[in-house]
Amino acid sequence: MKKPHSHVRSRIQAFTLVELMVVIAIIALLTGIIMTNLSQSRGKARDAKRISDIGQLQLTMALFFDRCKQYPATLALSANNGCPSGITLQSYISSIPNPPAGTTYDYAVDTTTHTNYVLHTKLENTNEVLKDGIKDASKPAFVTFSCYIDATNNQLEYCLGPN
Repeated sequence: MKKPHSHVRSRIQAFTLVELMVVIAIIALLTGIIMTNLSQSRGKARDAKRISDIGQLQLTMALFFDRCKQYPATLALSANNGCPSGITLQSYISSIPNPPAGTTYDYAVDTTTHTNYVLHTKLENTNEVLKDGIKDASKPAFVTFSCYIDATNNQLEYCLGPN
């Protein structure tokens, strides 16, 4: 014997269109917040690399000066730079660091005495380490690039010289 069909339909549990739209909007909002914070973190990481690289170059210059009593004329690894035979920058650093995209590492040396230099890069964010850099007012006359720090106008030029 057949059971009679019940005209009562069982209710299927599902999300409504409004509920789905609310969930999508919340996910989009959270994604926007996370991406903003992530891009700031990436900029700070690139700045940390730049500061570290400039510090490594500063150490290399100090080691070179200790041995040769002058700073190199260029950042070329294999150049003699007036040092005794066999002593080059490569004796103290295996390779010149590559800066993150969009920046360079600039180097200027006093070409008359080779006893002073300035290393330069541009940062993306303000940082406490900027306070330790050379300022435009105190940079040597042979330096042609800016060592200006102005966080309000996003001009964060970072310069280092001999300790």
